Amino acid sequence: MKLQTKCTLVIIGLLIIEILPVPFASLYSLYAIRKRPDWLPRVTHNLYGETLADAPEAHNPPVFMAHDPLAVRKNCTAGLVAMFIVDLLVPVVIPTALYVVRRRPKWFKSLIVRLYSDKFNPYSTPADEKAEPRILDPGALARMEQKFADLEQKNVHFAKAQSRRSPR
Repeated sequence: MKLQTKCTLVIIGLLIIEILPVPFASLYSLYAIRKRPDWLPRVTHNLYGETLADAPEAHNPPVFMAHDPLAVRKNCTAGLVAMFIVDLLVPVVIPTALYVVRRRPKWFKSLIVRLYSDKFNPYSTPADEKAEPRILDPGALARMEQKFADLEQKNVHFAKAQSRRSPR
C-alpha cells in the first residue's frame, strides 16, 4: 500500500474522531508543531519522494537557509490556533490535511524543511542572529562539494552501465 494511501486512511480516521466536541486533529497538529517529532520529516520526505520524478526541484530545498525556525514555529502555532477556533464551527483541519496528502503542495514540504531546519541543519540561523547562515566548519562546504562530485561521478557510471545492459 502506498504511503499516500496510508496517510489518507489515517486522516479519514481522524475525521471520524473529529465528530467529538473537541477538534482532536487541531490539538494533534499543535503537538506536531510545538514538539516536532522526529518521524514527521521522515514521513513527509517519503510522501513527497513518491512524486520525485514529477518535480525534482520541489524535493531539493537549499541546504543553507537563512531564516529563524523559532519564528516559523510561532507563525505555525498562530495559524493553527486560528484554524482551531474556526474548526469548532466548521471542520477545516481535516480537509486541509487531506489536501496536503493527496495533492502534495510544494509549500508544505518547504514548511517542514523550515520547521526542522535547526534540528537537522547545523547551518540554520539561530533566533538571535539575522545574518547570513554561518559555516561551523570551514572545510564542510568543500567536503560537501566533494561528496556531490563523487555522487555525480557514480551516477554517470551507473547510467553508462545501464545503457550498456539495455537492448536497443
